[in-house]
Amino acid sequence: MVLVGAVSAQTTPVAAGNLTLDAGVAVHKGLDDVYRQFGEAYKKLDPAMVAGLYTDSAAYLAPGMELMTGRQSINGTFKNFFDSNRARNWTVEISFRIVQREVDTKLAYDVGIYTLTIIDQNGRRQPVSGKFAVIAKLQPDNTWRFQVDAYNDVPQR
Repeated sequence: MVLVGAVSAQTTPVAAGNLTLDAGVAVHKGLDDVYRQFGEAYKKLDPAMVAGLYTDSAAYLAPGMELMTGRQSINGTFKNFFDSNRARNWTVEISFRIVQREVDTKLAYDVGIYTLTIIDQNGRRQPVSGKFAVIAKLQPDNTWRFQVDAYNDVPQR
């Protein structure tokens, strides 16, 4: 294992909570924490918590939707999604598998696969997976936030 500051290269996949890093993907405490918080926000159905993981000027590129910019727009999208699930008495979980990661001093990107699981009132789990690419930006308070978030479905098998 090679250590460089807060980054270490993995020779085998690493899983912690809702995040799995493929072999060769470096652990990065700041970025990995964003994914952990993302998972917590989904479990709580908390749109403000999710929106807080994006920069004020973030770009959100969802399939079939217009380009959204800004934390407030992103918050509205998650609010609608979470409210819809809450009204049905459903819960939601999300997990991430990072397959590529590059980190510089102030910018980073991750490419990966997400799995969104809806759990209905009877406990039935309905997972759906997609691919994503994010660009994260180091903030003045030394936290990392998503500047760009683009995702798309993967073909179901």
